[in-house]
Amino acid sequence: MDEDKLIYLERAPRTPSERTPIIVLLHGRASFAKTIFSIEGLLDARAHIFALQAPFPSSLGGFEWFIPKKNEQGTEADEALMSKRLEEMAKSEELSTTTIKELMARRGLDPELLFLIGFSQGAAMTYLLSLRGKMKMRGAVPMSGFLPDEVRAWPEISTTTEFVVAHGDHDEVLPQSSSISAHEFLLSKGIKSEYKVYKGRHKMSMDIVRYVNAWILKLGELSEE
Repeated sequence: MDEDKLIYLERAPRTPSERTPIIVLLHGRASFAKTIFSIEGLLDARAHIFALQAPFPSSLGGFEWFIPKKNEQGTEADEALMSKRLEEMAKSEELSTTTIKELMARRGLDPELLFLIGFSQGAAMTYLLSLRGKMKMRGAVPMSGFLPDEVRAWPEISTTTEFVVAHGDHDEVLPQSSSISAHEFLLSKGIKSEYKVYKGRHKMSMDIVRYVNAWILKLGELSEE
């Protein structure tokens, strides 16, 4: 892997269009870019899609964006691990930002049509990247995830991105309250946010992906085909 950017998968638009939405997919912990990339067939044929792979190997297999606060036994991370967590968050943010900006520039894509979809820990990264403001996302969709406490503590956040915060109604890994709390935080900062519950466990459903696809087309001012 190039140390300055992330491994990624790509799907160029299947249908030419004057307006090309850019959809960046961010997978969850202990997973791969190919896992979340599997939804690309449900997304609009005019979209240019990238799935980024997190940079750090996970103890559970696959890759992760940063160390969780608790291990699999529920033990809180000590000071050293919390420091490493912050370092990994910063590195993942840096690599994601560099990779996305470079891909958009190289493909001649309009950065004003950039959307993020993140699942679980990838949802946490979606909050981080959108609220930082280094890239002006048109829309962001954190699914079945959480807003890291570290982000909540930032003295300044960007308020320009619109959100759909989504969560499965039978999620066995993360409670709906984690997304509800994040949604309420966004609203408290004057950020446009919609909370959407979908049927299912800790995974994406076809219904929520279709809903998000239509939402992206609306924000991107593209008619449904």
